[in-house]
Amino acid sequence: MTSPSRAVTFRAALSSVVLASSVLAPAMLVSAQDATTPPATTSDSATLQTSAATTPAEAEIIDVEAFLRGEGRGITAEDAARRAVETGPSIESVRAQLSAARAGADRAMIAFFPRLSVEGRYTRLSPISQPNLFGGENTDELLDAAEQLAMGVDDPEARLLWQGQIMAQREQASFTFPVLLDNWSFGGSLTVPVTDIFLQIWPSYEAAQGAVRAQRHQVYAQSSEVAQNARETFYAFARARGGLAVARAAVAAAELQAQLIEAMVRAGTSAQVDFVRVQAQVATARVAALRAEAAVLTSATALRTVMHVDPDEELAIAEDLLAPLPPVTGEREALVAAAYDQRSEVRALRELAGARGRQVDAAEGSRWPHLVLAGNLTTANPNQRIFPLTQEFQTTWDVSVVVSWSPNDFFVGEVAASEARAARSQVEADLRTLEDGIRIQVTQAYESLRAARAAIEAARAGVEAADETLRVRQEQYRAGATVVTELVLAVNERARAQLDLVSAALDARVAYSQLLRATGADENYQEAVE
Repeated sequence: MTSPSRAVTFRAALSSVVLASSVLAPAMLVSAQDATTPPATTSDSATLQTSAATTPAEAEIIDVEAFLRGEGRGITAEDAARRAVETGPSIESVRAQLSAARAGADRAMIAFFPRLSVEGRYTRLSPISQPNLFGGENTDELLDAAEQLAMGVDDPEARLLWQGQIMAQREQASFTFPVLLDNWSFGGSLTVPVTDIFLQIWPSYEAAQGAVRAQRHQVYAQSSEVAQNARETFYAFARARGGLAVARAAVAAAELQAQLIEAMVRAGTSAQVDFVRVQAQVATARVAALRAEAAVLTSATALRTVMHVDPDEELAIAEDLLAPLPPVTGEREALVAAAYDQRSEVRALRELAGARGRQVDAAEGSRWPHLVLAGNLTTANPNQRIFPLTQEFQTTWDVSVVVSWSPNDFFVGEVAASEARAARSQVEADLRTLEDGIRIQVTQAYESLRAARAAIEAARAGVEAADETLRVRQEQYRAGATVVTELVLAVNERARAQLDLVSAALDARVAYSQLLRATGADENYQEAVE
């Protein structure tokens, strides 16, 4: 971790870039003077150089840190991440999937309730002719003949008994059932699948609940992914702005060098080829600046896109990109273990594997016999259970215990269980693949952060060395001990050192955010689920 005093030195080294005009303006004045006036005396030349070197108006100072902030509203990487999560369409997509999973869990819970069904029916029957219950085509003739025989019986009691039986048979022979053409029926049934509740419905409900938990973790994972993408886009924008600041400084240095060489060519102290060469350097610097401007525009568009803000909205950097990062506690293996425990993707797959296991249990439970309790209540006109039929509403009920089993159910259930086992094995394999990927991610981010922090130290040393080199070249030039080309090279070297410092600082922040993301220690955006 960088100490406060060294951080101040780091910030001061980056925040003040003195362009070549502050260094080369005295040389330009001296060269122009040499080209247009006779040689001055030693004392006059010294007076001229001292006066030019101490003129503050000739120095253009650019605050690189202020340039990175730009104009407009200021944001940090976390601001960009939160905005991206709040407005990201991919978050809406996984939230919709979560809603679907919750609906599936509700449907599974409804299966616990006894099944109640009601029915109403009206039936109109076609007319039919009902035959006599005991009669036939010659029933009357036979009964008449029997009655004649009965009259011939001598015993009065026997004759009376026989005649009574014949009369009863005559009445029965003329009896017919009524034909009721209009039938009305209203009924309700209640069934309770006793064995299915324990063998199928309960495991299916637990599987649905596991799917909900898995999808909730998936929302967290997607939120973290969107947030990390926004952070990296923010840092890419900051890097582009830093590169543009240095590119513009290089253009100014090249243009000033061209002015000096031009003055020297006019004075006859430099060849024309030197001026052509420096003009080519100016063109190259301008091309680099144009590319840097394009990079800023592209990265700004990307940042506005992930944040879903107005395309014309000005962006500025409010984050202190040079502030020391918090220390990373724990060794690499400890961070890997923490990632296995904290990453939302891991938790989602573990929940999904458990849900697939309960689906296996539900499929296996469908292979066994089914015990069902059933009850029915019927109000009908006429009621078919009541004899004889009458044209009136009457109510009856029944209760049943039903045990059923089919060999087809056994084989279908076994196939379904095999499919569920395969799905569970796939999730478990995905989990192992994810853990391998997480180990690689944590290792890469951990080592990248270590390298970036070392790069910051090296870049700071490079800035200090470039500053010292520039100071020495300034003194040498004023003393006439070096040429302007060496001075310009020192200015360009300082610009490169500044760019290395900006890149190292941003690399460290990107690596730190990637390490937090890889270990699952970044912020969970709970509001994305609610």
